[in-house]
Amino acid sequence: MALVLVVFAIAFLSLLAVTMFDQATTDLTILRNHTSGLTALYAAQAGIADAILSVRAVPATGIPVSGWLPMPDGTTCGYSATIVNQCPVVTITSTGTAIGFTRRVRAVIVVAGPPALAPYPVQIVKWQEVVGAG
Repeated sequence: MALVLVVFAIAFLSLLAVTMFDQATTDLTILRNHTSGLTALYAAQAGIADAILSVRAVPATGIPVSGWLPMPDGTTCGYSATIVNQCPVVTITSTGTAIGFTRRVRAVIVVAGPPALAPYPVQIVKWQEVVGAG
């Protein structure tokens, strides 16, 4: 009888250990995905900032900007921003990528061109994350 109880106790403890290990690995996966998604979002926002610098230098520009950002863990994340320029209103859409994740941000800005001096001042009218295919 004692042997049967010991076998059931070992089986129960083994099941408990496997469940705890599975939960821990699931939590780590969720954390890694969340971090990568945020990194992609921040890369997209960096693309917006880079495009704003480009527009402030030359208000009539429509040249896309892109770049790579080194991360502390040795990986890189990238961004690519398109500029739709209908002076003085400029729409910038930036896509950031990091470790299999992609996030997109769109900003609408108004550029004060000449007679102001370069770098031209800008006013951010709208800044939002684009969800879906939009």
